[in-house]
Amino acid sequence: MHETMRRVQRGPLVYYTCRRLPVRHAFTTRYGGVSRGHLESLNLGFNRGDDAKNVRENYRRLAQAVGVDEARFTLTAQIHETAVSVVGEGEVGMGLHRPPAWQSDAIVTALPDTPLIGFYADCVVTLLYDPTTRTAGVCHAGWRGMAGGILPKTVGIMAERLGARRESLIAVLGPSIRQECFETDADVPEAMERQLGALVRPYIRQKAEKFHVDLQGIGVFLLQAAGLLPENVIDSGICTMCHSDEFWSHRKTSGLRGVQGGMICL
Repeated sequence: MHETMRRVQRGPLVYYTCRRLPVRHAFTTRYGGVSRGHLESLNLGFNRGDDAKNVRENYRRLAQAVGVDEARFTLTAQIHETAVSVVGEGEVGMGLHRPPAWQSDAIVTALPDTPLIGFYADCVVTLLYDPTTRTAGVCHAGWRGMAGGILPKTVGIMAERLGARRESLIAVLGPSIRQECFETDADVPEAMERQLGALVRPYIRQKAEKFHVDLQGIGVFLLQAAGLLPENVIDSGICTMCHSDEFWSHRKTSGLRGVQGGMICL
């Protein structure tokens, strides 16, 4: 785990934060909610077979723990693509209290008191914050999104639409499946190389007939190439599969799981 990361417990609710982000934020774990069975307990996904009342109660508990307004939670609608949406006042609450107007794996905002959430259960959720312009974003990337360049695209939208400054922007890559556990067939590295070129080769290791991809390493490289300073890009260092006692891992559970959230709020 990176030295700036810390584990926080408020009653039964457990989440992780990064000392580099001076705003309310959290990478949630499995702990602290009311869901049951294989979704126990802080499931934040409505698409996992959970009772909607349980999911809403989980959001209420999260809001209380981190000090945000539950009515203003605004959610990504993740389809493993590279769309990025800007959240204005008219979009606040989408995904939780009304259907979203987007199918976007990344959302960004300059609005205060508007918690943005993206979801993970092995994929990389990155929280972004620019202290100079007081803008923020959350970006979900599986290998398809990472190969498609959603991280630098999110940085670009924050700069172009919200005025964020790349030289002061801070990015924290949250808990996610790491290289040792992320085993794939050849089609994944081949697809990533077709989109990103030879730059991905140092982040792919072959073991017999299988391949292991360092998604976090690729993400860090892409963020720095997008203009972020190396000291402002933090990889949490936490593997969801290695720590499946605290996190749902899609690989570990063969898909029978809930979802965690990466949240940031100006």
